[in-house]
Amino acid sequence: MNDPGLDDAIANEANVLDQSSTGQGAKSISSDEKQGGADADGPHAARWWLASTAYPLAAGTFGPMASAFSVCSLSQPWRMELGGKEIPDPKWVSAINAISLFFALIANLFLSLNMARRIRFEVAQPIMIIGWFISSALLIGILIPVGVLMYRPENDGLIYAQSYFYGAFAAGLYFIISSLLTVTAYGAYTGHYDREFKLTTSQRTLMLQTIIFCIYLLLGAEVYATVEGWRFLDAVYFADYTLLTIGVGNYSPATHVGRGLLFPYAIGGILILGLIVSSIRTLMLERGRQKIAEILTEHTRRLFVKQAASDRHRFRGFIPNLSAANDENTDISERERQKLEFITMRRIRQVSTVQYKWVSLLISLVVWMALWLIGAVVFWRSEDERNWTYFEALYFAYTTLLTIGYGDFYPISSLGKAFFVFWSLLAVPTITILISNIGDTLIGSIRDLTIFFGEITILPGDAPFVDRIRDVVHVSWRERRERWLQEITGEHDNAQEIFSRSGTPNGERETTNTNMPTPPPCAERAGLEAEEHKREESARARGDVAAENLHHYHYLLFREIRTMLDYARSNANKEFDYLEWEYYLSLISGEKHKPAAPVPDTASEKQRDEDQVQKFRGWSWIDKRNPLVGEKSEVQWLLNALTDALERELKTASRAFHRPGGSEVEVEKISSAAGSR
Repeated sequence: MNDPGLDDAIANEANVLDQSSTGQGAKSISSDEKQGGADADGPHAARWWLASTAYPLAAGTFGPMASAFSVCSLSQPWRMELGGKEIPDPKWVSAINAISLFFALIANLFLSLNMARRIRFEVAQPIMIIGWFISSALLIGILIPVGVLMYRPENDGLIYAQSYFYGAFAAGLYFIISSLLTVTAYGAYTGHYDREFKLTTSQRTLMLQTIIFCIYLLLGAEVYATVEGWRFLDAVYFADYTLLTIGVGNYSPATHVGRGLLFPYAIGGILILGLIVSSIRTLMLERGRQKIAEILTEHTRRLFVKQAASDRHRFRGFIPNLSAANDENTDISERERQKLEFITMRRIRQVSTVQYKWVSLLISLVVWMALWLIGAVVFWRSEDERNWTYFEALYFAYTTLLTIGYGDFYPISSLGKAFFVFWSLLAVPTITILISNIGDTLIGSIRDLTIFFGEITILPGDAPFVDRIRDVVHVSWRERRERWLQEITGEHDNAQEIFSRSGTPNGERETTNTNMPTPPPCAERAGLEAEEHKREESARARGDVAAENLHHYHYLLFREIRTMLDYARSNANKEFDYLEWEYYLSLISGEKHKPAAPVPDTASEKQRDEDQVQKFRGWSWIDKRNPLVGEKSEVQWLLNALTDALERELKTASRAFHRPGGSEVEVEKISSAAGSR
């Protein structure tokens, strides 16, 4: 099963810390709340993410579907007698319908070429928008007159064929797609993002899979229409519910050739459909849901920070009271203030995580319910000649959405069959998203509950039966609240003792955070890390304290980068506690781990080095750009920051090496790095 969602859906997303808070305490809170830029406005940023990424992706996905409906609309006349005899359309209707399909195919072609970067955005975008608008207008221009003709006395006894309704569906999709791309073009030309589609290879794969599926469905329908003697659109209806594994059953192959072709045709279509479902799950859930999480996190952060800075906030006991920490008359140190902010931000992240899971579930459930209930209304009205009740239509729609397909109810009207194809194709992404959200929200809790009951009944558990019951009885929200209070108050009362574990002033050997992984024996180290460790020991043996500290700092950078790589492979979602974060931030800035660096040659080099470490001074964990609320995981953020710090050190050493009279320490560093390579 394809899983093409490993690339980042949005390139260069500004969700990492690229500048420090300009103020501290109450000033940084108030300035942050008053900012009105795009970065501070979650809905604003999400809106332009939709315009730059989601709308082009929707156009590339539904554009081929709309063209397939246009082909269906052109394949047969739009009117027929009650007995099934087709009434030929006027030539001008068929001509305009063909012209509409031509413009739609041109728009699809330019979209594909633009996605592949064969045609520039400025050239392709107007052609796509105009092409699909023209296709929609032409179809609407012939749908209305044909609809009016049906009410003339001489047309009594005639009914619409399936092709008429396929034309209506195509016209609506063309209009929606062109409108979405108009918003995309507006955002690009007003400078909210680059004038190109920020779609990754995996997202383009979804578009290609949709095109392949539509072509596969239509070609299979043509084959079965020939083999079984069906009308082409009846064969499309059969192919649709076959490939979607619904199995309604009012059409089934009766010839040996048709039944034999079903073996490869069905399995091929199911495989393509599986690829599409996998792509939807990855792209729409993991990327789209990330945006929902960012919006909710930002709103929750603003609410909680505002309450935490107030003397009468409503969440006392859950988040610290930052008003006391921001008071200049209090004796709370800068480190204690940052710890309180870290705890606040961690609580905000916990709340927003629960929020976006349930909000995502609620939205997907509402969309699925709307698809079910509204679809049932259409089936109810389209099958009124068969005296369907609304409950029977609900029953049919429900068994169809869940791909049960008993076959006791099925549509026979032209509208019912055509709408079934359109509606069932919309159900694929809807039910995929709903099931995934149910899995993320409910199934985890059900699994934990099942394991618990298993441990107290028939399954062996790690804890004795009595201890498990005691844990359930005694753990309450009151005890959890007391634990939070203890973490907020008790820990920061002993903050100086805790902070002292992360490092000592410059020039002395620092004590590594006790939460850090134990460094491996020297025999297991490799590459630059091992070489820097040897240089450190050599400098210690000859009594060169400056060189010893410099090489030890480089060794720590190499070691922690290796540690982050291990986390990325095994536990990419790991969360670090406050002491670990303080240790890593001091390591990234280098202020406590290395001797003073040589003076840069130019003012630009000096400013660049200062900018590298300035963002870690006056740090505020409740700033909107702190690493706990970005798109990247904590492991990804630290890995990037540690790599940037190492790159900064190598550039500094390179400048020192090429400067006349470079120090022995700096020359040693370059020599060790070159030798290790």
